[in-house]
Amino acid sequence: MAIGLLVAFGTQILFFLLFNKKTLSAKTSWAIAMFGFFASILLVIDVKSEVQYYLSAFFNGFNLFFFWIFYNIAHFEHTPKERIGVSSGFMFGVPSIIGIVAPLIAGFLGGINLWLAWSLSFISLGITMVLIKMQRNFTISLNITTSLKEIVSTRVLIFIAGIWDTLAMALIPIYTLYFIKTTLGYGSFLAYLSLLSVFATLLIGRLSDKLQKRIIFLYPVTITMAVVSLLFPFATQNFTLWVILSGLISFIIPLFWNFSTAIVIDTSPNLGVSIPGRELVLALGRFLGLIFVLISFLYEKEPFFIFIFLGCVILLYPIFLFWSSKIRKKYQYL
Repeated sequence: MAIGLLVAFGTQILFFLLFNKKTLSAKTSWAIAMFGFFASILLVIDVKSEVQYYLSAFFNGFNLFFFWIFYNIAHFEHTPKERIGVSSGFMFGVPSIIGIVAPLIAGFLGGINLWLAWSLSFISLGITMVLIKMQRNFTISLNITTSLKEIVSTRVLIFIAGIWDTLAMALIPIYTLYFIKTTLGYGSFLAYLSLLSVFATLLIGRLSDKLQKRIIFLYPVTITMAVVSLLFPFATQNFTLWVILSGLISFIIPLFWNFSTAIVIDTSPNLGVSIPGRELVLALGRFLGLIFVLISFLYEKEPFFIFIFLGCVILLYPIFLFWSSKIRKKYQYL
């Protein structure tokens, strides 16, 4: 599973290189993303080999590249500047709400017959294809150098966040399989994580818009993320503590991505340039983080040093934020 994620983000980075200095359109890219998503689902319905699973991850990389760049641009282009926090809250909150229902349904249907769960996925995909046709089309000219320059004030922060993100993306869901062995149980666990993430997102997003000082939220949020990450080694043999710490991470992550994404939009409003840069740096951070996660799974009997490493990495976020804005006074963040 860790290698599969590595393949997916590696594919996303590869597409950035292949389509550098080329023009892409929204509707075409979204259609390609759905093709890749459809192929990735077909390939994991009945996995017979590791190669088949990695090929599924490769097609999932289509979705990471072709969908999210244009989705984020379209989302924030329709967001007034004074409502960026609330808009980010919706963007990260809605998937969390879906994340409550979908894993439970998939776990329940998977317990009866896996084909029922896959059929529901295909129906959802069909609805998505219809909705793509209804969207406004637009184009972007992808240029890696220009995009990286556009996000110069936030790219280190984005990279740090990408590395740490592998805790929630890989370590927690994969290691949880040592505790939970049934599809319904695992689906219930994922739903529990999503439920915790819903409550805080929209409320804090509205509050950050009202205060227009997102940076004051990022300090306590990132420090809490670091502390919780450093506590995880004590939970690898204690499922109750594992559930509590995983819940705290799921509660905090939407808040973190809300504030951190809003800062990128605030400081780099040219979305057609800044969003591709953000997605690339984020993918590079996640790719590097997954390499460390993979090393942990290969050489640690149970995860320990990887949690220490990721906890220290995310601690760099508030340090860099303070250094850049208060000590060097090089960048000004809202």
